[in-house]
Amino acid sequence: MIKALGSIGGARYFGGNMIRVRSGGDATTPTSTERLGAEASTGARLLDRGIRWLVVATVVANVAYFSALLLPGNPANELVNVWLALIVLWIPVALVWLVTVRSGFAKWEVVLASAGMTFNAAGDTTYSLMMDPSGYLPSPSLADPGYLLYYPLTIAALVVLVSRQSRKVTGSVLFDSTLAALGAAAVLAVILGPVFVDATRDTTLVDGTIAALYPLFDLLLLAAVVAISASSALRMGPRWHLLVVGLLLFTGADIAYALLSNADGYETGTPLDAAWAVGVACSALWVEGVGRSAPDAAAGPTRVRRIPVAALAVLAGLGVLLFATQVRVPVVALVLAAAAIALSAALVMVRHAAMVRLMDGQERVVERLTDLDRSKSEMIGTVSHEMRTPLTSILGFLELVLDDAGGPLPPLAKDMLVVVDRNARRLHELVGNMLVLTSLESGADTRAHAPVDIARLLRRTVETLEPLARSRGVDLTVACDGSATVEGDEMQLERAFTNLVENALKFTPADGRVQVSADCGLVVAGQPRVRVVVADSGMGVPAADVPRLFERFFRADNAKNDVVPGTGLGLAVVHGIVESHDGDIEVASVLGEGTTFSVTLPARIR
Repeated sequence: MIKALGSIGGARYFGGNMIRVRSGGDATTPTSTERLGAEASTGARLLDRGIRWLVVATVVANVAYFSALLLPGNPANELVNVWLALIVLWIPVALVWLVTVRSGFAKWEVVLASAGMTFNAAGDTTYSLMMDPSGYLPSPSLADPGYLLYYPLTIAALVVLVSRQSRKVTGSVLFDSTLAALGAAAVLAVILGPVFVDATRDTTLVDGTIAALYPLFDLLLLAAVVAISASSALRMGPRWHLLVVGLLLFTGADIAYALLSNADGYETGTPLDAAWAVGVACSALWVEGVGRSAPDAAAGPTRVRRIPVAALAVLAGLGVLLFATQVRVPVVALVLAAAAIALSAALVMVRHAAMVRLMDGQERVVERLTDLDRSKSEMIGTVSHEMRTPLTSILGFLELVLDDAGGPLPPLAKDMLVVVDRNARRLHELVGNMLVLTSLESGADTRAHAPVDIARLLRRTVETLEPLARSRGVDLTVACDGSATVEGDEMQLERAFTNLVENALKFTPADGRVQVSADCGLVVAGQPRVRVVVADSGMGVPAADVPRLFERFFRADNAKNDVVPGTGLGLAVVHGIVESHDGDIEVASVLGEGTTFSVTLPARIR
């Protein structure tokens, strides 16, 4: 293989990004005790300062190199294409080794990255020193080992990175990553087809092997980067995007160089030469970021990336196979494409089987929950029925006693019995609500279907609750616009409106008002409707609590804070009854000003 004058890494492929490793050889990690002391602190500060200066120098050198390559005519050809090119490679190498020293050789990804970048720079330096006056060096040469060692070191660095996340990797993630790698490798194998063909034409086994290793390493490295990036579970730590950019730049530059050289179209001193240098710089900046993090620091919460990996891999494989029908492509590309499609099919079958098992399990859980809910409803219904009978008897005898049917009572005893009667009626109402809810939840239609005069029903409801309104000092009024009938259960509807009006009275202070009105001539979408509105001037409901008012046992925060009695079942019963009559209920409330409930039911205009 031959390299043109000054192309950074021209004859070799790819350049740098690594991960961290614990250094081999004789290097040891300093202990905490050894780092103490003023002298150690001074050395650490100087090391940090040197790293910061080298970061700046890396960026400045790359900007200068790229700018020099853009100059027309390239007046300082050898100075720019050789010496400045080597400078922009060796400054990042110095940077990553200082970072390695600062981390105490405790991070294998940093050590591997540093070693790989060093071999890359050494290979380019060897090439520059050994090339002939025309700028070429026959291959194989002493530069090839430096270039080629970069790839396995980089891949090893990626393996270390992934190994830190291996406990989070699931079979699905491995499937996706493998699919992404196969799809990317199949496409890249097609692109590099001419290079592989050219490698097989070399006269000796060594020449052919070295020539084939460059594109093969590019293929493996790019596939690994794509596989890791496509993972939905791996988060590779700080500045991972810089590592990806660096690897992609080097791989892209290598591929472009190989294809141009194969067609005798490569020219030295072009911006393509800067791609290798920028790739090294990005890798070095990634190493500097990783080197500053704690060795065992967690990568942080995983951010799921929703990438259609399987679909993209299949499209890539199908594209390669379709392309192969028109143009001859390497066999390895066909194998990779077929493997991607086959693996995607296996992935679909595996996930389908998992989905079927999941659905079966969910069905069993739903059946079990349904049985439990039915048992709960039956138990509540049974208990409520058993409580209702004695409560009715208690209330009947209390009424007789309070009416002096058993003889006159002392005033104090009568006052006590009034309290007992009031709470017994509350308990009786609670039992009634529980029975209604149980009936509604069972799904059985237990309504007594009959025409119900809404205006008459509302007036009766208001008359029943008038004593409660007077005792609380609340003005309770009713107004009905016309007359309408609703097909339904009169007892259930009366319970619903009673709950609404009683709820309004309960939350309205003295001197407040509760207005009950009915619009019996409403027509919605050509169908007659009746709308009943219960509006109060009470405490209102916080906006955050309004959506939950119809949940069972839910009570607004201000109701609980003001110790207003209640169970949170009344509105749930209202909602259930209205829905069972094919109606709608809406609520609007302003905290401190009042609440308005609107019930709309199908009706027949009389």
